[in-house]
Amino acid sequence: MAISTTSGKNFYQANGYLTISGLYDVQEIDKLNSALRAHADQNFSAIMNPDRLEFLTAATPSGSHVVLQDTANLVGSYMRDPRIVEWLEILQGREVVGLMSQMLFKETGSIYANQAWNPHQDNSYPRNQNNQYITTNLFLESANVENGTLYAFPGTHLEGLLPSEDVVSYRENPGSNPGRTVLVPSKYEKVDLEFQKGDMLILHGDLIHGSHPNQSSRSRPMLSMSYISEGESFIPGETAKRRVIKLH
Repeated sequence: MAISTTSGKNFYQANGYLTISGLYDVQEIDKLNSALRAHADQNFSAIMNPDRLEFLTAATPSGSHVVLQDTANLVGSYMRDPRIVEWLEILQGREVVGLMSQMLFKETGSIYANQAWNPHQDNSYPRNQNNQYITTNLFLESANVENGTLYAFPGTHLEGLLPSEDVVSYRENPGSNPGRTVLVPSKYEKVDLEFQKGDMLILHGDLIHGSHPNQSSRSRPMLSMSYISEGESFIPGETAKRRVIKLH
């Protein structure tokens, strides 16, 4: 049953996350997953900003320009999709703009399969001071604890931006876990989140969350896209190179 905007917003405000089940059908998701897998290297390393031609070209230097442009356009169409943007603007109560995207394959058998993100807050990177940073995670396959799903600490977004430990969080060395680690206040409980193909998870930028290692025979591909309320400040980042992307 579809979630109402009122109940969805209430849940999000209380918990700091919201799952929109079945936002995309299997055919749409398989097309997106196939397009992105065509640009994966032999290690299935993460791809930063696959919505931008220059980033995809760097990831696939020998790729066809036409294919590269088609994939960038496809990912960009998801970032601007009203099905996503409308939910974000309901939750924010303001118009939003895009900032960046990232493809995380978590491919079974790859050097990154056992990667598990430390408890962290996404906003520890752009460091918006008004709690207006927000991230979406679109699941291209089903996800549970066995194949490396996400976990969260509901309500921790109300703590604001906490001190964090700076660690490498993009194409880090195999065996190391990314995510600027924060200390989780003891009053919060960890919750494992499960998803089906086509589900979208929306995360408040200050919500503490992380992920499990993939210890299964199934991959856990996920397209992450980040947004912020229009007019808000953010740190672009040397690797992410966040920039305002108009959505309307």
